[in-house]
Amino acid sequence: MCLVLSVLLYGSETWAMTKQDWMRLEAFHTKAQRRILGIKWSDFTTNVELYRLSGLETLHDMIRRRRLGLFGHVTRLPADVPASAALQLAAAVRDEDPSCTGWSRPRGRPPTTWCHHIHDDCGLFPLGALHYAQDRTLWREIVTANKAIRND
Repeated sequence: MCLVLSVLLYGSETWAMTKQDWMRLEAFHTKAQRRILGIKWSDFTTNVELYRLSGLETLHDMIRRRRLGLFGHVTRLPADVPASAALQLAAAVRDEDPSCTGWSRPRGRPPTTWCHHIHDDCGLFPLGALHYAQDRTLWREIVTANKAIRND
């Protein structure tokens, strides 16, 4: 099972996925678990029961932890590293920071980006998440928590 997961999730911390992508990935993951555990379709085993039998967490939780871990790592890089500079700019544009003038969004719904997933994963807008991620122990608590923080 470990080999399948490591191949399946290779680079998943950088993916910007749509709902359809999530559904396909979850379908493959549950199908692979059923095959490895020898569960036939005629056994009528629910996905909840399948996860209990396998002892694995959902793909969504695995990818969430990986994505937030990468976010924290890149956040703590020195400011002159291109990845850190790109993340700072993306967070400022995503949060519509007034210092980012000259940026305009095209018509229509914006595509789902990696920063959108960070917001969905931890419940913080990217600029707020950048602030929290500077403290490694606090960020580790956020990453290992199973629910998002809401900054209302």
